[in-house]
Amino acid sequence: MVGLITGLLGIPASLIQIAAYVLSSLALYTIAKRRGLNHAWLSWIPVANVWILGSIADQYRYVARGEVKSKRKVLLTLKIVSAVLAAVMVCLCVGAVVGAVGGAMMGRHEDVIVQNLLGSLVGILGLLVPVLGVTIATAIIRYMALYDLYSSCDPGNKTVFLVIGILFGITEPVFLFLCRNKDLGMPPRRVF
Repeated sequence: MVGLITGLLGIPASLIQIAAYVLSSLALYTIAKRRGLNHAWLSWIPVANVWILGSIADQYRYVARGEVKSKRKVLLTLKIVSAVLAAVMVCLCVGAVVGAVGGAMMGRHEDVIVQNLLGSLVGILGLLVPVLGVTIATAIIRYMALYDLYSSCDPGNKTVFLVIGILFGITEPVFLFLCRNKDLGMPPRRVF
């Protein structure tokens, strides 16, 4: 019964996550395509979509201020490092559980099983600091890129969009979608 209730409650949450992903991807794709960025289709790929977000921010910085930034490279690198660290943590957790279950099935003494679990726990806790650091760095660079994107699309609302998006994450895809057809902050392109 509890599984059924949990499953039913999970369906709306999953649908909201899918809708948010589609809105964000569509918005990034539309902006990238309209601005002539290469590989706009990357906005639909979960880890690679930060490349498009960073590219939009980098383009704005270059066109509006003449600054050469590499947010796309930094964001992609941080996302990959985050994914690798998460995979290592999952492997350590699975290894700890498999080791404990295997030890119990083989009749090992409880003290040995607990020592093995504690050893795995130390390894997992040792990874928490790098994971936390990478997560914070990713969030900071991502919010900087979103600020640039909002600045290029709707400069009058850039701060409001960013702050509300940080406080209430579910609003970020909506703000991106609202900005998808705007270029109010982009300087006009020079024609030679």
